[in-house]
Amino acid sequence: MMTPLVPSLDLLRQAYAVTAKATQVTPLLESAALAREAGAARVFLKPESLQWAGSFKVRGAYWRLKRLSPDEARKGVVAYSSGNFAQGLAAAGQALGIPVTIVMPIDAPAVKRDATAGYGARVVLTD
Repeated sequence: MMTPLVPSLDLLRQAYAVTAKATQVTPLLESAALAREAGAARVFLKPESLQWAGSFKVRGAYWRLKRLSPDEARKGVVAYSSGNFAQGLAAAGQALGIPVTIVMPIDAPAVKRDATAGYGARVVLTD
């Protein structure tokens, strides 16, 4: 099934219901300084860096993995990333018991490589 380019409200609600089980509620913070700079009445920030995998990318990774067929989930997934998506996908795979292989550039920061491997992903370095 192909996902539409612009998701429907129903699909957004489904995604929220699924990902809410695996993510943390992060606060909505108001920034008067940014509002002034932007010429806006109000500006709000959502600090998704507080997610347990370090970014909002765990949301999309978890949603996508939940949509795999049982056969696809057994086979696992492979992705290329040098950082936040790698960690999000690895964390989602760990939570769902889905094998994850992440291909990273050889010069990816060690902290990103270690965090990704720490979530149970197989990390493959490449030039």
